[in-house]
Amino acid sequence: MRAATLVAMTETMDPIRTELERHDCWFPSTDRVARRPDVTAFKQTARLQQSKWREAQGYPKGRSQGGGRLSDNGSRLAPVEPLGGDFRNFLSSPAIRAAVTHRSSSEAKAAERGQQFNETRLRQDLLSSMPMCFNLFGELHGDPERLTRFGKELGLDRPGLEVRFEHSPGRRVLEFTNDGTAFDVALFFGEPDGPRTVVGIETKFHEHALKESAPDAVSRMPRYAEISERAVADGILKPGWQGLLNTELQQIWRDHLLVLSMLQHPSGLWDEGLYVLVHPQGNPSFAEAGARYRDEFLADDSTFAVKTVEELLDYGVLHSPEVEREFRNRYLW
Repeated sequence: MRAATLVAMTETMDPIRTELERHDCWFPSTDRVARRPDVTAFKQTARLQQSKWREAQGYPKGRSQGGGRLSDNGSRLAPVEPLGGDFRNFLSSPAIRAAVTHRSSSEAKAAERGQQFNETRLRQDLLSSMPMCFNLFGELHGDPERLTRFGKELGLDRPGLEVRFEHSPGRRVLEFTNDGTAFDVALFFGEPDGPRTVVGIETKFHEHALKESAPDAVSRMPRYAEISERAVADGILKPGWQGLLNTELQQIWRDHLLVLSMLQHPSGLWDEGLYVLVHPQGNPSFAEAGARYRDEFLADDSTFAVKTVEELLDYGVLHSPEVEREFRNRYLW
């Protein structure tokens, strides 16, 4: 059989693979999800979208390790120096770039003890939800008025105070969840000298919900159980929350527990709280996981919400119109 005929047959049989390979983003071991062709299709499309966006900007592609070798990766940026001056992964907004600069500063890093803050992922991984979080919420940073307006869209009536990216009130601290859990971004509302409202946000983009191993019975579960049982007594969680252990809902529960631990804190600093899971409308994995967690394990969902990226953009307060168009062009299709 002639080579040209074989190529034509291959393209006819698997046009998606051909397109992904053309843009250096065919990664089946990462993007294929067993028995979930809808999730696979979303992940592949998201990767392709980022590669095409990179090409449109004229940015060189990066490389990644896979199968024991380095290969071209269209959904990564080639490294440049200095790393801290690289803003290619971010929208053109000065406020967003200022938020990145602030969070990458030595002062901000020192304030977040025990953090795992990966600058390479932040600057070079186009698919990562970490830079997407800055691109989505970065214009709220340093703008209390805009933060207040966004809070009203979430049903909050307190003034905006501050925005903290990759934030935890205390990693591996027994007063909270005694682990490394942190919010992708935390929004604070209230008066500087009064009780506060915390909105802890987890953003998802290309990821899908994965099962987690059950927490360690000695180092993790006692504190998780303490927070959860108090939440049951407060009418927030349903009895039988143990049924989510070792499932794809476990990460959502652990993130929610961090907000609940703040509300339960004896200082009384936080008297209102909300955990928000944010994902693109097209990501069926987290849409389903969020709905399951709410329906199966919550007795009261006043401290939990699931929002699509599209819903948040439609509020019209996260970006200037020009930057919103940039965001939609890059992340949505």
